[in-house]
Amino acid sequence: MNRFNGLSRISTEWSSRMSLSRRSLLTTAGALPAVALLAGMPADASAQSRRTYFVSLQGDDNAAGTSESTAWKTINRVNKAFAEGQIVHGDSVLFQRGQRFFGEFNQLSEPQGDARLTIGAYGTGAHPVIMGYKVLDRSRAWSKVGDNLWQIDLSDPNNYRGNTCSQEIREANIGFLRVSGKRFYGAKKFSLGELQAEFDFHSDHKSKLLTLVCSENPAGRGLLAAADGLMVPARSNTTIQGLDLIGIGGHGIHVDKGNSGVRIIDNHIHHIGGSHLIWVTDKVFRYGNGIEMWIGTSDIVVEGNRVYDVYDVAFTMQGDQSGPHLGWRDIHIRGNSTNRCTQSFEVWAGGGDHGPEAGYRNCTFTGNNCHNAGTGWGQEARPNKDEGGVHLLSYSEPLPMDLKITGNRFAGAVNAYMYRQPEHRSQMTIDNNTIELKAGQKLQHQRGELIEQHAAWSEATGFDKNSKFVIK
Repeated sequence: MNRFNGLSRISTEWSSRMSLSRRSLLTTAGALPAVALLAGMPADASAQSRRTYFVSLQGDDNAAGTSESTAWKTINRVNKAFAEGQIVHGDSVLFQRGQRFFGEFNQLSEPQGDARLTIGAYGTGAHPVIMGYKVLDRSRAWSKVGDNLWQIDLSDPNNYRGNTCSQEIREANIGFLRVSGKRFYGAKKFSLGELQAEFDFHSDHKSKLLTLVCSENPAGRGLLAAADGLMVPARSNTTIQGLDLIGIGGHGIHVDKGNSGVRIIDNHIHHIGGSHLIWVTDKVFRYGNGIEMWIGTSDIVVEGNRVYDVYDVAFTMQGDQSGPHLGWRDIHIRGNSTNRCTQSFEVWAGGGDHGPEAGYRNCTFTGNNCHNAGTGWGQEARPNKDEGGVHLLSYSEPLPMDLKITGNRFAGAVNAYMYRQPEHRSQMTIDNNTIELKAGQKLQHQRGELIEQHAAWSEATGFDKNSKFVIK
């Protein structure tokens, strides 16, 4: 997410609004060593769980859910169990591999001491797919409202298939469309008068109406809509492992302030973002990150994930200080891969407390493979393209920065290697990376040095003095 006036209030707004609807947006945390799966189940499932719940397309939501033979069938049933307190920390929720489930997680269980909640997979085959898309294939649900203009009411779940878990305030805030399961359409317009090109769209979170341009009834075009939401609102001592999370207009995984002990291991997170950030005064601001860790989080490992086709950034550590939430501690993002995200890694912070708990403390971004920044749908859709198409993004660094960005590969970017607003030398370490750009490309958006002048740039900034620079 890119920074703007009022962003410091977002986390507080999310938490307060969702607590009223029993759908908290606070985040998950966990403690899982990066080890191989045993018998197709997460490494800590048998050791930590009180109960294990299974979810399979061959299941029954009226069954017990506590064995493979009595598995539940839907994410809606899982959300009901979380809301009613049936699933608690110490339990595991496992989805059958090789299957696809529509929905998103509205609310996880309250942390209880050191007990760990695990959301993962069982069986053999590909990662189970958790799909946030709404499938808009019902002809009767569409009304023609003008020349090549079609409209659908998303407040009625009978008008679509797929994800029916969306919160009411989010269900019609569409981030992007996909057609025939292939092409992205991210041209979200903020007035009906702007609708011109095929699959330009306007969505109103108040009226719940989605209006788009199409030469025929859109039901026959294989149309998928990504509505606002969080695929997983992580909370303390939670492990999220071995899932394929796809198709949401907000964030893939969001770890809110005050949460710790989260483990995010071996997931695929893609087709994320683009919804309007309705909590703020900016009427046209869009957002959506792959994995976001808000200020006030600690002891988080993000390892072995694939993050791609995201509106904003793959990984971000961001936020303004508020109350006791002063910084980040022991956050490690390692061994992941990104592709076609608008940016690969972002940091920004705000506040005036420089005490021992402030800023970034023992945080790392290491051994990641980041490719093709800005070549995806998000860069094409965003209005501020100069801030996209880069691997590293920083808006403000007023707090202590014990953060190391080392041993990564940054290959290919539309604009530059990094976009960094602060003019002062940074306290963070950026070194021993491999940077691959085309001849004549800038290393930093705000400076003039090209990749051919990397030695002068490194001397001036202090970054990447021992890194390898490759002209492609």
